[in-house]
Amino acid sequence: MDAWTPGRLISTIYRRCQRQLDRRFAEADVEAGHGVYLYLVELERQDGTTQSDLARRLALDPASVTRSLRRMESMGWIVRREGTDGRERRVFLSSAGREALPQVTKILDEWDEMAANGLSSAEREQLEALLERMATNTEEDQR
Repeated sequence: MDAWTPGRLISTIYRRCQRQLDRRFAEADVEAGHGVYLYLVELERQDGTTQSDLARRLALDPASVTRSLRRMESMGWIVRREGTDGRERRVFLSSAGREALPQVTKILDEWDEMAANGLSSAEREQLEALLERMATNTEEDQR
């Protein structure tokens, strides 16, 4: 790369990550590629969340979230139910989604280890802190 810019490096790492994870999921015969894993991991953290909260927490367009959830529902990985007020739909992991989680998590952890290979514990902590700060700096609500 000619010039170091955080955006360029993050973009490069993101594209490589997506390609490599998609390949690893396909090799493991786990249909978690194309970002589906993001939803599984987030729903493990907070099962029964609303679609709008899921979109906000993942910083994704609500329409994209709806399409992805529709796909996951057809795969049998999630169940969507009407919320108590009838306006929001809540999203829950199904038993099949829960069964897929250990393998998905294993693949994600292996990728993280590969990407951080050669970094000391202190460097990993520093990198995480810097990326967290950049994520905060780039939140859309900061305008």
